Amino acid sequence: MANYHPADELLMQFAAGQLTNALGIQTACHLEQCQQCRQKVATYEQLGGELLDFTQPVALSDGLKDKLLARIHNQQDGPAQIQELNYDPRIPRPLQRFVPQYYEHLPWSGLSKNIQSYDLPFSDDRFTARFYKISAGKELPQHTHKGNEYTLVLSGSFSDLSGDYHPGDFVLADTSTHHQPRAHDKEDCICFAVMDAPLKLTGLFGRLLNPFIS
Repeated sequence: MANYHPADELLMQFAAGQLTNALGIQTACHLEQCQQCRQKVATYEQLGGELLDFTQPVALSDGLKDKLLARIHNQQDGPAQIQELNYDPRIPRPLQRFVPQYYEHLPWSGLSKNIQSYDLPFSDDRFTARFYKISAGKELPQHTHKGNEYTLVLSGSFSDLSGDYHPGDFVLADTSTHHQPRAHDKEDCICFAVMDAPLKLTGLFGRLLNPFIS
């Protein structure tokens, strides 16, 4: 059960379909594991439906209904394509079609074998989406953030001065955050991060690496 959750504003935007792909997929992954937030989203969706009762109807262009039905019919034509993929059961379902491999088989990259990343295919002009993997017992360099970073723990766990974070936990770090996340000793920690700006390393050695971080 998750102990850290998205802000209500973020859940409202999810219910209204207003989040970008990266944040929307990440929030859906948290919802899969968090009944408390699923109940909130259901409430916001119900409120949104009730608000529609008070909106004025808008006339549609001639032939729009026929065009929509024809498009649906065309999409249904032809035999269904069934593709068997070996999904990692540790990966939340909203992510599985983007990550059809086990964590261990992904092409991880990084400056160190203890801290690696894997870029996800739905980053956009505003947000970068990637996995981070911290080896068991290892820690990231001291850093802050140039913007917002939303983190969802997928596997393993980590801690910093603010708390301990486990699978399903959703954490927001921003420009006021100064920390050094450390993976717990028994298992590598894999997180799904969505950020609108790079990290900013604050240690002596880290400051030398800042120009290489994106």
